[in-house]
Amino acid sequence: MLRLVALFPGSHSRKGHASLVRELKESLGTPPGAVVLAVGGGGLLAGVVAGMLEVGWQHVPVVAMETRGAHSFNSALQAGRLVTLPDNTSVAKSLGAKTVAVEALECAKKCRILSEVVEDREAVRAVQRFLDDERMLVEPACGASLAAVYSGILSRLQAQGHLNLAGAPVVVIVCGGNNINSQHLKDLKTQLGCT
Repeated sequence: MLRLVALFPGSHSRKGHASLVRELKESLGTPPGAVVLAVGGGGLLAGVVAGMLEVGWQHVPVVAMETRGAHSFNSALQAGRLVTLPDNTSVAKSLGAKTVAVEALECAKKCRILSEVVEDREAVRAVQRFLDDERMLVEPACGASLAAVYSGILSRLQAQGHLNLAGAPVVVIVCGGNNINSQHLKDLKTQLGCT
């Protein structure tokens, strides 16, 4: 069973994102089994990795989540170089960087990054499940990171030997709630055929 710790970042700078990890170390005391976050342009990823290096957690896997159609980081990792997507076709508009920052690609050289891509439907279903479970409404971009839990990706990665959670908590960075409301969520669910 997973023990989850959710973080809600308030700062939008790489330095601010690094402070999340310092706060996490202070709160948890021991390293988590994994850190899950959504990747758009790569700033959050770069900041979190910088914080992990600072506190000596470079061995902790980072599960970098994207939605198909906004998966510039995953494409860059597979190509071994920056890749520009023709367009952002995902409903997760906050993940809309057609090209991820070079700093994000460099993170894979410093920490263990597991890049996963989910469908929009999975992200929107995760938004609904999180709303039902925690009474918090977040954007589909955040739903990408939540899909790691709700769509069984963490369990699959553990079964495949890519993660060894062994009772350690999994940290999911939950962010992005400015561009969503109940009607928008309802419209997205109808558009994507989510039940």
